[in-house]
Amino acid sequence: MVTVDSVASIPLFRTLSPRTHRCLAEKAVLAAFAAGADLYHQGDPPSGLFALQAGRVKLYRQSRDKCQILALPLPGDCLGAESLPTGAPSPYSATTLTPVIAITFPAGVLQSLLDEHADFQEVFLRLITDRLKQFVTLVHDLAFRDVTSRLATVLLARAEVEGQPHPAGGVSFDRLLSQQEFADMVGTAREVVYRTFRKFEADGLVQFTRYNILIRDLETLRAIAQQEAR
Repeated sequence: MVTVDSVASIPLFRTLSPRTHRCLAEKAVLAAFAAGADLYHQGDPPSGLFALQAGRVKLYRQSRDKCQILALPLPGDCLGAESLPTGAPSPYSATTLTPVIAITFPAGVLQSLLDEHADFQEVFLRLITDRLKQFVTLVHDLAFRDVTSRLATVLLARAEVEGQPHPAGGVSFDRLLSQQEFADMVGTAREVVYRTFRKFEADGLVQFTRYNILIRDLETLRAIAQQEAR
């Protein structure tokens, strides 16, 4: 059962009216997914909306044997349903990286909520706009930054959002992704990511283990992330 309080605690939904919160809670479904579960696929009919309560998901596009990871939503984030207003196919796939718990709104239910609640329409439009901005930034980075800068950007973004102070100094966070998935995030081959990781380690910027990443020098990593290809 989804409570009104759990709906109201979702950052995207906090500005909604109490009446809209109640209606969303009545029609929402709490769902659990194992690691590696597909929430929806690129090219499927418009998906429903997923509000992450726990766990991590990757959003990605696939073209033959190439993959581009678009985003790694955090608990509290919403994903899916961007193509619902136009009825277009889902523009990307979503797969769980860890076990996930999410508040879900199937596409048909979501459409009825959008038709009935103007304030919900506004926050849904904000979700679509924010996702578009995120993808435009990704296109810029792929076009104008080299692999070293793009990988530094990914590591820095995760450190700033997910990082915890480390006893030895610096900031650490869960590794979460394989080397291939890091390559899929920055748009390059796994071997190139491996060499870039090793260079970061040799320069004393980052330390990698099987399960964690420790950022030792945030300022230098930030300077690398801001560089554009010449």
